[in-house]
Amino acid sequence: MSIMDEQVETTNKQFPRHKLFSRELALLMYGFGDSISPLPESVDVLEDILVDFINSTCVQAATISGRKNKIQVEDFKFVLRKDPKKLARVEELLAMNKEIEVARTLF
Repeated sequence: MSIMDEQVETTNKQFPRHKLFSRELALLMYGFGDSISPLPESVDVLEDILVDFINSTCVQAATISGRKNKIQVEDFKFVLRKDPKKLARVEELLAMNKEIEVARTLF
């Protein structure tokens, strides 16, 4: 077991999962072709996968950061550098966020 696995494992023990994304995931599943009300077990499995991904990505970004309690956007970009689709989506969302901020300052 690597250090990363141990960190993720301890993080999972500290924060029990409380169906954070169940409603949204059920709607996404329906949007991608599942039934209008997918099985709760399916939603739970998908939520476990999602929370594990978010958790491991955050742990990797914190490890790379080198700064104590300070993770920056560049750290997440570095973690996602090998996955061009996810990296492109992050950059797209950051560009949209800048556009929204500029629009807010105009009004």
